[in-house]
Amino acid sequence: MQTCFTYTTYIQATPERVWQGLTDSAVTKRYWRHQRAGEKTFRSNWEKGSTYELAHDEVGLVVSDPEQVILESDPYRHLAYTWHTFTPEWAAQVGMDEVTADAWRAEPRSKVAFDIEGDEHGVVRLMVVHDGFRPGSPVLQGISNGWPAVLSSLKTLLETGTSLPWS
Repeated sequence: MQTCFTYTTYIQATPERVWQGLTDSAVTKRYWRHQRAGEKTFRSNWEKGSTYELAHDEVGLVVSDPEQVILESDPYRHLAYTWHTFTPEWAAQVGMDEVTADAWRAEPRSKVAFDIEGDEHGVVRLMVVHDGFRPGSPVLQGISNGWPAVLSSLKTLLETGTSLPWS
């Protein structure tokens, strides 16, 4: 049974621009959104050992937790952090029922890592590995549906200047 999500995409951009897309709140809110909670930003200084906040400003939601930690940070090459906390406020804003939210909260905290590799043609290979899941994990199922949409929107934004439309 699967315990990890891996996704690779190729983006016509520089490693610096892809890093900015992953770490700059002004950029993330342009391509990363939840249908109900709106624009998503991650606020941090992105240094190893630092924490981050997950914010959905449109609905006044900020998820902060001392276990939301930057695990690795090598600008323009590699970034890894623990996945965010599933607070009751977050679950309510994204429209998650309490039974599902309790199941998500019962899981161990997962980790997401981004590897950024540029080439001489101006193309970046962005590989995302989100792991730390138990077999049959409902969180793994959820992020497996979410990451392709988020990364496709990032790719579209960096290549065209406009993110994918969200309904």
